[in-house]
Amino acid sequence: MPDFQYVARELSGSQVTGVLSAGTEREVLGQLSARNLFPLEIRLAESAKVQQARRTRRVSGRVLATFYTQLADLLRAGVPLLRSLNTLERQTRNVTLKTVVADVRDAVADGTRLAEAMRQHPVVFSDLVVSMVRAGEEGSFLEDSLARLAEFTEHQEDLKGRVVGAMIYPAILMVLGSVVVAAMMIYFVPQFEPMFERMREEGDLPWATTALVAFSDILRNYYWLILAGLVAAGLGAQ
Repeated sequence: MPDFQYVARELSGSQVTGVLSAGTEREVLGQLSARNLFPLEIRLAESAKVQQARRTRRVSGRVLATFYTQLADLLRAGVPLLRSLNTLERQTRNVTLKTVVADVRDAVADGTRLAEAMRQHPVVFSDLVVSMVRAGEEGSFLEDSLARLAEFTEHQEDLKGRVVGAMIYPAILMVLGSVVVAAMMIYFVPQFEPMFERMREEGDLPWATTALVAFSDILRNYYWLILAGLVAAGLGAQ
């Protein structure tokens, strides 16, 4: 059960702060009401935010762009924010986004502003998204902010796709080139070793050929160690 930090006011007018454990902000409101405290601010404690962020998986940009577009369309059609979030929560197929939207909806139902509710999910909603939503709420142009966010997110995804596409071809060429070189070092160079040995005895073996033969020997004798290093490097990069 996560911890919530709160700022509240007593009946005497003095301000108090504290931490409560609860499942949702609504439960925190109930606990504060039972203590005759008027809530001024409720937010997830920092440790709870970290734990929640670790549990939350990222949502793809295209899924988020669709969410922003649909929310903007519903608000433009005159559907209240809470009902719009409820509708999108039911329609969303992405499990992570569905859970996040449900949490945002519950927070909004408890009186939290949309931007503040989204800020509790930094893995899904970036600081830029939260700032644009907050500006839209304060300036009464939330629909426009969401529409611009959708366009921006779509543009980011298109750019990312082009960059990845541009990197794939050189990567394929590099892999194929490495395979060809390895095959030459392991299978073809050894066939010329008797000739290289005679040239070495006669003192006619160039230093470049000597290095080539040495590299071939390393690949043949220590290929398993090289493969293990590549696998370890790949796992480390992840």
